[in-house]
Amino acid sequence: MQKKNKNYLGKKTILSLGLALSMFSGFSTSAFAAPVATATVNKGVNFRADQSTSAPVWGLIKQGTVLPVEAANDYWVLVDYNGKQGYVSRAYVTVHENKPSPSPAPSKPATGGSLANKIISSASSFKGRVHYVFGSRDQQRLRLDCSSFTQYVFQLNGIQIPWGSKAQVKLGTYIPRNQLQPGDLVFFSVSTPGQINHVGIYIGNGQFINNLPNKGVVVGDFNSSYWTSHYITGRRI
Repeated sequence: MQKKNKNYLGKKTILSLGLALSMFSGFSTSAFAAPVATATVNKGVNFRADQSTSAPVWGLIKQGTVLPVEAANDYWVLVDYNGKQGYVSRAYVTVHENKPSPSPAPSKPATGGSLANKIISSASSFKGRVHYVFGSRDQQRLRLDCSSFTQYVFQLNGIQIPWGSKAQVKLGTYIPRNQLQPGDLVFFSVSTPGQINHVGIYIGNGQFINNLPNKGVVVGDFNSSYWTSHYITGRRI
């Protein structure tokens, strides 16, 4: 069992491997996954910017409020509230696992053979052509950010997905890292620790293709120390 520490959530030294995490399918012991639970506030609780009692307080969440949960350990819960992600003390909330009904199998799975190959081929065709612009999805001039790039690639192959990495991570099915297949979306935290803010497309053999600032569309090494430490989750559309 790893050593518990109540000051940080989502970094390599902190998360317990006990019930607090294992009870939720899709939670990772090293990073956050898509919401799979809710938390009910038992007593008015401070909504904080970080997992520490000295962190700034954004507001007070009233008793009875039900919050979407992004991740949790024995001491803190990462929740969505009023359009923000922040932390509440686990001592003041009750966490409930969500059990959604099974979704019907998609008619065109992104990782299904020839379709996955087409997605990867489309993505690769934009090398040297796309100019990264944060917050842009100008398809005509190929001025795209990371998620408008993945959106455009899937659109070209008949699959409509929303713009935004946080919106895309809610799609499809959670896939463990060791089960990723070509065509799966892979998500990372490249700025605010623990929060999804970058997405790419897995192409197999430990590589993925993504759109990066100052580089454009490039292939990344999934096993490099940087991407391994910033990886959050994978989804199959």
